[in-house]
Amino acid sequence: MKKRYLWLLPLVALLLVFCLACGESHNQTNVDYNPRTGEQIVANETAHSGSDEISIVTPEPDLYREELNAILKRTTMLEGVTINGVSVSGMTMDEARAAVLPSIEQAKKDLQIQVSFGDVSETFSGESIATVDNLDEALNGAFALVREDTGYEAVSAEVERIKTSGQDFPVLLTFEEEALRNAVNAFAEANSTNPVNATVAFNKDENKIDFIPDIPGRSIDCESLLTSLLTAKAGDSIAAPTEETPAEIKLEDIQDKYVIRGTKTTKYGSSIKNRKYNIKYGAGKISGTVLHPGEVFSANGTLGVRNKSNGWKVATAYEAGAHVKQYGGGVCQLSSTLYNAAVMADMKIVERRNHSMYVDYVSKGLDATINSTGNIIDFKFENSSKSDIIIIARADGKELTMEIWGIPIIEDSNGEYDEIRIPKPVKTKTLKPSGAVEYIVDETKPAGYKKEEVKNRNGAVYESKKEYYLNGVLVKTEKLDTSTYKAFAGVYIVGPDATPKPDKTPKPDDPTPKPDDPTPKPDDPTPKPDDPTPKPDTPKPDPTPKPDTPKPDDPGDGGEG
Repeated sequence: MKKRYLWLLPLVALLLVFCLACGESHNQTNVDYNPRTGEQIVANETAHSGSDEISIVTPEPDLYREELNAILKRTTMLEGVTINGVSVSGMTMDEARAAVLPSIEQAKKDLQIQVSFGDVSETFSGESIATVDNLDEALNGAFALVREDTGYEAVSAEVERIKTSGQDFPVLLTFEEEALRNAVNAFAEANSTNPVNATVAFNKDENKIDFIPDIPGRSIDCESLLTSLLTAKAGDSIAAPTEETPAEIKLEDIQDKYVIRGTKTTKYGSSIKNRKYNIKYGAGKISGTVLHPGEVFSANGTLGVRNKSNGWKVATAYEAGAHVKQYGGGVCQLSSTLYNAAVMADMKIVERRNHSMYVDYVSKGLDATINSTGNIIDFKFENSSKSDIIIIARADGKELTMEIWGIPIIEDSNGEYDEIRIPKPVKTKTLKPSGAVEYIVDETKPAGYKKEEVKNRNGAVYESKKEYYLNGVLVKTEKLDTSTYKAFAGVYIVGPDATPKPDKTPKPDDPTPKPDDPTPKPDDPTPKPDDPTPKPDTPKPDPTPKPDTPKPDDPGDGGEG
């Protein structure tokens, strides 16, 4: 048996020699573990064999690896973590969100920023304006804490720090930009002011023109305010940045520059008392009227409805070729006088109509009628100047004067002309009555009674022009208007027992005997009238003339004033 194992002895001896050699040529490696953290402590870990280096790493114990993985792969928040000041320790993402939401709602209520603009202030609140927040970002940030494997000792130290000192993830709450922009625009629109041009007013007490200064417009710089609100904090106060817009017409543009651009005076001293009253009463309503550029003056709009309750009196007016009594009689002299002044002031005539019959206070073709009652016919003109104009009317019982004040005409015409004149209109056509003189029998009148209701008269067409002058020299002429005055056949009221004789006055439509029959025939020395009168025994169905005055406050059918 002993001989059987003798062959192993040389191998054992060789192995012992090799081990002894290795012990002399290599440094011994000492490996230990940190008793607190379990990490390897490696000493003299580099072995030398010529120029080669060998690193020896010993794995951690399984106990520490499990604890490390539990921290890195957890599904809840670390202890000591808060979001927006709310503790979320040990909570899942959903649980943390639910816990933090009430604080977000409270933050919306607390998000109140005062914005002032002059004397006006408004609160921009998170309750009334949509908001946005970074809650998702805060939740993700809190959940991502300590997720990187930096070694058991480093990870444990960071967990301990958060647990002891805490770590908060604030939620930033701001206004939603588009919603805030709408709120800013609404605030600006409600409180911004447009510039007010310098203007004029008539001081009736001192009988002079007062100049009212311009006021610059103030608007809010919406973009700057929006930027400030987006970065503001709850409780902040902001003065809205403003922009100033100057007025187009400043005080210095009109002060001491106003002149009479157009004026017209007409006489009415021979009028009856009530007509004088109406003219002066209406002049008081017109005087002091200020028109801004582009505004339109309306005679009816300024004078109002002509009736007793509005302060007007009964006076003579025109209706169907006859003179009648109506409230407001005489107002046409106001509109006609103002029409002439407006033309000479270079105003744009919007609406104008001549009377049905001639008037005696202005030239034929230069009158402008309105209704004494009814307000159907109007006279209108537009302020076509670059600046305000003011109308001043004066009535002293004898003369009516209309003045239109404004900047000089030459400034509006850019130096082309400085004066407007109206030459006397030219008659271009004569119009004759379409019917014959009419006699109406009134059974209630005595024999021989005769009264002219409508005067037999010709009509005519007149053309008016407008002349433009510069330094007294005519530079151009334009057509102003065409005026057509009606022709009326005479109308008489006669008594029942009188046989009306032909009108001895030659009719307007036949003032000269016809050449082919200059002499009456001997057997009929008396020429027959062109329009035989009706027989007395066949009166018209309505022999009673119309009453001279309308019913009180009855607007009538709109006779011409």
